[in-house]
Amino acid sequence: MTGTEALETRTHETEGAWPSAGAAGGYLCPPDLLLRARERGPTPMAVAAAGASDVLQSVCLAASFGLVEPILVGDPAAIGAVLSKEASPPAFRIVPAMTEADAARLAVGLVTTGEARLLMKGHLHTDALMRAVLDRAAGLRPPGSRLSHVFVMRWPGAVHHLLITDAALNVAPDPETTLHIVRHAIRVAKTVGIAHPRIAMLSASETVNAAMPSSVAAGAFAASFCEEAERSGCSITGPLALDIALSPESAALKDMAGDAVAGRADVLIVPNIETGNTLFKALVHLLHATAIGVVLGATVPVVLTSRADPMEAKLASIALAQLLSPQPAEMRATNN
Repeated sequence: MTGTEALETRTHETEGAWPSAGAAGGYLCPPDLLLRARERGPTPMAVAAAGASDVLQSVCLAASFGLVEPILVGDPAAIGAVLSKEASPPAFRIVPAMTEADAARLAVGLVTTGEARLLMKGHLHTDALMRAVLDRAAGLRPPGSRLSHVFVMRWPGAVHHLLITDAALNVAPDPETTLHIVRHAIRVAKTVGIAHPRIAMLSASETVNAAMPSSVAAGAFAASFCEEAERSGCSITGPLALDIALSPESAALKDMAGDAVAGRADVLIVPNIETGNTLFKALVHLLHATAIGVVLGATVPVVLTSRADPMEAKLASIALAQLLSPQPAEMRATNN
């Protein structure tokens, strides 16, 4: 069975239902993301430090399904050794790079020249890739923008997507960075089909408490963002504790059943990276959730995955980034 056939089989098996993970512990790859991304046609994607087998496996699968046209940046010998193990070794373009810094710089350069419209982290440290992305002279951050990471979480039995941000990039976001984080989250939410995103600004309480800085920040931001939320077709409430954000019963017990967000949040904006990182990993390890992650704020989406991520999460992250990627005309306008 080819990579495409295997993926299509898995997709058809999951269409129309969200099956349990099963005894084998398989993660779930939302078929809607894959099928919608394939409809757009393959998008050129630069992969920085592409020589690791787990990276190339997901890239090969995404390419065989028609999601991307990979440009592999890294050690040609290492890349070739992994690709040679494929039943039909693909003839991907390879750009030689022997160090992490060179791989990151060259991959970013492929985006700058318009040869790639997606960027993926391979087997290199995140800070090495982000250093190249944020480079003032040759990077990918437009003036005035802030980068943020968004996770779209799905798990067996989930009735909808749950977004968490920022769990991987911004350590302790200030109000200006939070503004970009929320705007990026709204964009991702609407991309995955949430017509009216309900945004919860998380803290440990539903009331502002001067002794709890995160509650003060959450309340202030929610109040300041209300008008933009209405214009953007979403709702925002803060501060909210996690149980009140997600549980209708908890919201009712706190007399918040009539709130637009309480008890039915789609998007969780966390106060710091420790909260977000712990929350998404708890969902992964306790509920077998698939964490579908992407970085926005650069000129193109960045697929930022870990070696520990299952294949389904890597593949779904590529599909989500592809759906968020700019069209060629948009790239030309940005680069001119």
